[in-house]
Amino acid sequence: MNLKTVAAVGAAFGILGVGSAFATFARIESMGKNTTYIMDDVSIFDNPANINLYSNYLIGEFGPYTQDVESGKNVDPQHPNFGGIFSISIGDDNNPDPRISIGGLFGRINTELMQYLPDVVIGENGAPTNVPETVTNFDGFLGGTLSDGNSWGLHVYIAQQDGGDKAEDGNYQVKKNAFASVVQADGGLNYQISNYFDLEFSLALARIQYGPEHHSFFDDGNFSWLIKSRAFFTLDAINGELVPALNLKFIDAPGLDEKHAQVGVGVNVALDRGFFWMGLDFIWNKRKAHDWLYNTNTKTWTYDSRNEDNKHWDDRTDIGGMISFGIERNIWWDWFVIRVGGQKSILYTKCNVNDKNVDKYNDKQYGICKDDGNFFSTNPLADGTSKDHVGFGFGINIEEKLKIDVTVAEDLLFRNPFQGEGRLFSRISATYSF
Repeated sequence: MNLKTVAAVGAAFGILGVGSAFATFARIESMGKNTTYIMDDVSIFDNPANINLYSNYLIGEFGPYTQDVESGKNVDPQHPNFGGIFSISIGDDNNPDPRISIGGLFGRINTELMQYLPDVVIGENGAPTNVPETVTNFDGFLGGTLSDGNSWGLHVYIAQQDGGDKAEDGNYQVKKNAFASVVQADGGLNYQISNYFDLEFSLALARIQYGPEHHSFFDDGNFSWLIKSRAFFTLDAINGELVPALNLKFIDAPGLDEKHAQVGVGVNVALDRGFFWMGLDFIWNKRKAHDWLYNTNTKTWTYDSRNEDNKHWDDRTDIGGMISFGIERNIWWDWFVIRVGGQKSILYTKCNVNDKNVDKYNDKQYGICKDDGNFFSTNPLADGTSKDHVGFGFGINIEEKLKIDVTVAEDLLFRNPFQGEGRLFSRISATYSF
């Protein structure tokens, strides 16, 4: 989808009152959990060229609220974020292209890469150090379009903490051995081959590092690559699009090596006062790890960096598929939309534990696999995160300017309202376009 195509789709959705191009993480979590088969402003994190499709708007949210909450108590949502994208046309009165776009977002947690950080790392002296929470957490974007509307984009993500951590008093204090860094730089293209065929491609280089001492970005090893591509084929027969997609990851982090391939196809369809999408994916994933231990008492992962020269790898291979869907529809009023969606993966998992690790594993600690064996696995059933099975939410659209999206807590309808327990919503996001 290039700029002209999205403008037309956005106008059509605006007439119907359906969620338009300017949507949010809350919309995605309540309508299928991923953006692979739809074009949404969250797609800018998969392909920075899409920044040119969703320019001149502000976005913000409180962050996810998925913690278990005791009755009568309240916990604030974690990791709020905010930012905006701005675009300047350098074309003439008859054509807004070419244009230049710039944007930034503060506070976003890159969950795709943060999952490779442990909770604790053991250094050469044998002392454990907590891996600090990163604080910079900045996304920067720069993009542009050509005179024909085809677009390019660049993106950088910087999440780092070095020499400090949050102390018991709630303030950040000196902690010399504390270090965590997740950096990603990527570029992408969005090219309209014809009026019925659009192609996207993005390539990212990432670096995942952590203590117990400072590391330079250019230290040897531990570079990761991420490749994403998808195409949009317009099908008049279904009033929608056919979307094949490819996602490849080659992760290299201290003590971890992961290769991931995901290939799928989906459709998205404009309905009367609504929108529907569905996708089917083939998944293959192989993770190798050495000296990563999970402690069942503390619920933490620990990486022992003392054995870098004597690695005993365990490996875990998953192969299978995933089906996902999402639907949204206006009800009662044009400014109010209800959403529901879900995803279900069925994977056949094979675990291999290195012979030299068997004696270290027990009921209190183990690696990425407890023991050798084969079994079936699936995504979380209902933990309230973006990985679980089903989501539900609603959106409010005020004059096509201010849009508020809400993901409803999955246990809301099964709770005793007189006990003051739990939470009502798990994510609230908003955008303002101008």
